[in-house]
Amino acid sequence: MTSAFADAKEQAVAFKNEGNTYIKEQNYMKAIELYSQAIELDPTQSIFFSNRALAQLKLDNFQSCMNDCDVALRLDPKNIKAYHRRGLSHLGLLQCKKARNDLQVVLKAKPTDATAKRALAMCEKVIREERFKKAIGGDDQDKLNFCQTMSLKSFDANSDLAKYEGPTLEFEQLLNEKGENAGVEVKNLTQEFISQMVNDVFLKGKNIPKKYAAAIISHADRLFREEPSLQEISNTTDPTKKITVCGDTHGQFYDVLNLFKKFGKVSPDHTYLFNGDFVDRGSWSCEVALLYYSLKIAYPQNIFLNRGNHETDNMNKMYGFEDECKYKYSQRIFDMFSQSFESLPLATLINDAYLVMHGGLPSNTSDTVEDIRKIDRFTQPPREGLFMELLWSDPQAKDGFGPSQRGLGFAFGADITKQFLEKNNLRKIFRSHEVRMEGIEFEHNKRLVTVFSAPNYCDSQKNLGGVIHVTPGHGKVGPHGNDDEDLLIETFESVEHPPIKPMAYSNGGLGF
Repeated sequence: MTSAFADAKEQAVAFKNEGNTYIKEQNYMKAIELYSQAIELDPTQSIFFSNRALAQLKLDNFQSCMNDCDVALRLDPKNIKAYHRRGLSHLGLLQCKKARNDLQVVLKAKPTDATAKRALAMCEKVIREERFKKAIGGDDQDKLNFCQTMSLKSFDANSDLAKYEGPTLEFEQLLNEKGENAGVEVKNLTQEFISQMVNDVFLKGKNIPKKYAAAIISHADRLFREEPSLQEISNTTDPTKKITVCGDTHGQFYDVLNLFKKFGKVSPDHTYLFNGDFVDRGSWSCEVALLYYSLKIAYPQNIFLNRGNHETDNMNKMYGFEDECKYKYSQRIFDMFSQSFESLPLATLINDAYLVMHGGLPSNTSDTVEDIRKIDRFTQPPREGLFMELLWSDPQAKDGFGPSQRGLGFAFGADITKQFLEKNNLRKIFRSHEVRMEGIEFEHNKRLVTVFSAPNYCDSQKNLGGVIHVTPGHGKVGPHGNDDEDLLIETFESVEHPPIKPMAYSNGGLGF
């Protein structure tokens, strides 16, 4: 072994060890950078690839994780950690049969591994559910819509209603032309009720009755269903009325309350758009969703919600929202939330200038804003096409299209953003879906803006949260890289919350 070769191998180990330190600090991007440097110096070490796979997995980069695990296993077929991480990545994409194969290898070597056992149980559950659906020949069209058929009387026997001492609501049972139940309308949901619900119930660690939760979801679902797949909002005729665009909030209820405290409440003069991923990860997803839905009922023209990739059944199984709903309320309440998510619009056009979607642009360059309008969104997202890409795709530094690190959607370059804006006569794209350390990042020659509104994401990332205020003629060019005089960019830090960790209620396979 030459001295230079030995030095390279030694330096590679040093990079790996430094990467391990960043893993412990939960700085996964820096860990990936260091593991990549180790691999460049010595690409023969299986552990370098399986360690980088762990960092990719923590960032939900499932495809990149699987790619690294494949190499790690070619170099060392006995690398159990690589099987484990590849299995979890397959599970993250709900490729449950592939995940099961890898996890069975892990458990044969380590029969007591709790994470692998939990993930395998999730695989078996999903596979059984899929078999059952095929056996009965069911599909989305056959599902009973709990929101639209809700019966108020069915909740009256619940003991939580008799014990409840918080603010009260009045309801009306809606009926269709046949006299059948057609959902519920909440009659007196006001800002006063919302404030009391937050302060006297949620901040005291309590829940509203299931009847209240179901009624709020049913009413909000009806409002969402009345909105188009591409909703349009504007303040050009009265720029004193602010529109604030927020990114992912992921069940970080205390940070959401701080956001409203810092930037102002929803009101006729202040419209908010939350750009998806308001549930999962954080352990107050029920509180966040019920707050947004209540605000929608009280101010239907002043708060809007785009659907994110986490407003879907697959993600909710893996990242905690379904289990949180069942713990705090019931399976039925989750089912109602699930169907209300299917009613959420997929994108929003602000002032005919800014297009806002959770993920990114379509891979079909012939698709336009008009194609978004035409999407029949009342279902779970498909695994390909425009609907899915609006929820999943991400920008990349190089031009053109590339594979997604996540395993769903595509990566798109600055040239794709430029072409789409010019074709549709737009100024900028606003999107979310990814942590940005400063809360906001102008990308693709400032034609695209990523906004992320969950500060110190998962209690670990130490990032700021950000918001975009659309205020025609009253913006501020310069701060945070902003080049648009109609936009005002602001950021905020995380606040203290009770000592409950992220995904505290999760029984899902990715609660690792």
